[in-house]
Amino acid sequence: MLTVTPKTPSPSPFLHEPLPKSQNPNPKPSNSHQIHCFNGSYHKPTYQTERGLQFETEDTFFRHESATGRDLGVLSAALYKQSKQQLRVLDVMCGCGIRSLRYLAEAKADFVMANDGNDAHRRVILGNLKSIERGSGDEKRWVVTHFDANRVLSECYLKREFFDLIDIDSFGSDSSFLRTVFNAVKRDGLLYLTSTDGYSSGGHRPNK
Repeated sequence: MLTVTPKTPSPSPFLHEPLPKSQNPNPKPSNSHQIHCFNGSYHKPTYQTERGLQFETEDTFFRHESATGRDLGVLSAALYKQSKQQLRVLDVMCGCGIRSLRYLAEAKADFVMANDGNDAHRRVILGNLKSIERGSGDEKRWVVTHFDANRVLSECYLKREFFDLIDIDSFGSDSSFLRTVFNAVKRDGLLYLTSTDGYSSGGHRPNK
């Protein structure tokens, strides 16, 4: 008499054995979760991508809707660099640093000063710019500072450090910066003025 013994089917390659339970009742978050500790609290990074560049925003100010405005600034900078063969940029209110990053990566700026009045944003800005080699001495490509907008413009003027392009993306009217910004821009240079939550001096309402 022939006896047939059924074989156990092979396990599916899509099924996995359950992971062993942790012996630690209060496990700490692993590094793979990319949670950073800053000023005594945990912050989960928020990564964005714009024109192929990845950057972190965390709790800094950032608006997707302003991408077109940033495009125009980068385009102007790139054309200036092509024409003048040099490009020094002052990003007066850099926020998370995406404008500065794009000036370096896309417009091929020789040097960018990324300034933001809130020094709590320093880690985020440095992290976003680190993909561009910083350099040193006369070959330094970028620097991060934390000064009031009018102060950084005035100090650049007093130190005779002039810029080919100065970018100011302000809250409210940019009129309070016009006197100092004209002192810091080079002759034949460019001013790129935008306003996040108000009318810019460039002409939403040209008759007023």
